Parts: sequence; structure tokens; C-alpha cells
Amino acid sequence: MKNAFRSTVLAALLIAALPAAQAAQQLWNVSGSLDSGYFAGQSFAGQFSFDDASLTGFGDEWLAVDSLALNFAGMAYTLADADVPAEVSFFDGAFLGLSFSASGLDPQITFITGFSALNEAYVAYDTSLGLSGAGDAIYAPVPEPDAYALLLAGLGLLGVAARRRRLAA
Repeated sequence: MKNAFRSTVLAALLIAALPAAQAAQQLWNVSGSLDSGYFAGQSFAGQFSFDDASLTGFGDEWLAVDSLALNFAGMAYTLADADVPAEVSFFDGAFLGLSFSASGLDPQITFITGFSALNEAYVAYDTSLGLSGAGDAIYAPVPEPDAYALLLAGLGLLGVAARRRRLAA
């Protein structure tokens, strides 16, 4: 009886630790290195956020970007530099990348989303001298702090359970 109760409690804790269906505010990193043109071999990095509460998970969906900070070729780019509002793209709930273009700075930079998969996303640039190139854009979500807390709590519970079993044996 005692083991059944423990199993039930452990299962309930594991279910409670599952992520919510809609996480709402999302923070993502984007980075990469350029593989062609004048800036070949140089890298870029940045972060952006968006709210995915309205995401349905069906078909093509575009969500507005709430914040953006990128560093590329010694220049800092923000949402204020965007030619049109920056967006993120989804297809059937799968993230396809960032759509962002800033032509007011030199070099001009454009992030293009994937068509059907995230690995198709890329970044392109063009300078005032007509030097252009491109590279892959690599995206990674930034885990929420509560995800780390849940992970540590789960590992702690597993440690306690293992210790009790050792003592009982």
C-alpha cells in the first residue's frame, strides 16, 4: 500500500512538472557564422522575444516580435531598425525562424525564416559598397528559470527515493 501511494505521488509530481501547452512569453537566442561574402567567417549573435499565447498550432502562423537585440559586424540592431515589423514564423506549431530586415544601417541585414523546417532559415547581408553574403541562422530557446527549478526538484526527489531504497535494503 505504501509503495502504491509513493508511486501515485511521484506520478503526480512528474505530471505537474510537464510544461504548459502555451508558455506565452518566449525568449530565443540566434547566432551563427557567415559562410560567404565580405564578412565570411565572422559570427553574429542576438536575442529576441515574442508572445506565443495566440499560437494555435495549425497552418502558417506569424507572431509579432516584442524585443530584439542583435550584434553583427560591429553594429547593434534593434526592433527600431526594422524596415517592417519583425515576426516569427510557425507551421503547424513548429518554429521556423525570425523574419527581420534592417536596411538603414551598414551592413544591411535580413533574417529569412525556413519554408517548412527551421534548418532552412538563414541570414543575408549587403553593404553600401555592394558586398553581400549569407550564412546559417541557428536558433535556441532560452529555458525559463522555473524549468531549472523543476529539474532540480525532480533530481532531488529521485535522490531521496534512491537513498531510502538503499537504507531499506
